[in-house]
Amino acid sequence: MRPYLYYWYSTMCDRVVGRELAGSRPYLLVTLLAASLSGLFTVGMWASLAGLVLTGAMSTAAAGTAIVASQTSGRALNSLVRYSAVMFHHGLYLHDYYAFIAAYQSTTAKRGDTQADAPHEVTLENASYTCPGQDKPTLDSVSLTLRRGMVIALVGENGAGKSTLVRLLAGLTVADHGGRVLWDKTDLATADAESVWRHVGLVPQRHGRWPLAAWENITLGQPREHGDERVWAAADRVGMGDVLRALPDRLDTLLARSVWGGHELSGGQWQRVACARALHRQPAVLILDEPTSEMDPRGEHQVFRQLRECKQDRITVVVTHRLDNVRLADWVIALDGGRIREQGTFDQLVAAEGSLVGELHALAQDR
Repeated sequence: MRPYLYYWYSTMCDRVVGRELAGSRPYLLVTLLAASLSGLFTVGMWASLAGLVLTGAMSTAAAGTAIVASQTSGRALNSLVRYSAVMFHHGLYLHDYYAFIAAYQSTTAKRGDTQADAPHEVTLENASYTCPGQDKPTLDSVSLTLRRGMVIALVGENGAGKSTLVRLLAGLTVADHGGRVLWDKTDLATADAESVWRHVGLVPQRHGRWPLAAWENITLGQPREHGDERVWAAADRVGMGDVLRALPDRLDTLLARSVWGGHELSGGQWQRVACARALHRQPAVLILDEPTSEMDPRGEHQVFRQLRECKQDRITVVVTHRLDNVRLADWVIALDGGRIREQGTFDQLVAAEGSLVGELHALAQDR
């Protein structure tokens, strides 16, 4: 990669230097003109004052006062011009700032102030969502009901709409085109976002690897008022307890090798920390998007076993491409082109003729 990267680095440097050289000539001309005019006016002022003093039209004290006043006013004028230029320079970016705010507001759903409680049932009624700038909906008229105590697996090819469905379930985005997402009887479009997210535990594909202490990575900086028992319990559930106990400062170990005294984790261990983070929240809606892609088979099995053991307290949704994990789900939903193609138990879908789950399972077995 070195020659290729060096080529692009040289290209960008040449472009920057070229623009600087192109602007240097006008800059020097303007600076020379300004300095010449400044010198000319200064010489003229001194000559005028000298003439007035020599002809007796002005006293020496008055001339000295005039010199001090001119120097003071010159400095003030110089500051005024300099700060005016700075203000003009920053003003050039105001349009970009307001354009960014407008774009942000256009993609941010308008929420209400209804307080959402932990749901026992999540219902989607013709839920659709179209990404900004696109004509075709990412998720199109999806209707389903998820109940507490269920482990639901979402499967499908890339671009099938799984991540969009997850965002709707978690209240990160709001359904459009008249569709609704209900937590029990509360429409998420009218609910206060913070009250919704308080009951959600989410493990995204790109989880945070915060350069903080181990306990902060699991608790997200929440106070340790409940002690460390809950933290250790979450770590043990995902198989990270022994790893954290072996660290130099246990839960107080900084998880960042780039910082002096820190310790780095492997990719699979970071995924376990992310899962422990979600379990520590004890959410009513637990969503995991490819949570074990970097784990070894033993760690993967342990995480899914824990999901089943604590499923009665929450609605658990798992997005996965590994069909072996789908066996552990109570209900499987296969998405295709933004719509639900099929749903049922794993055994039912594998046995069905023309089933997408059956096709994916057969491909996985042939590897």
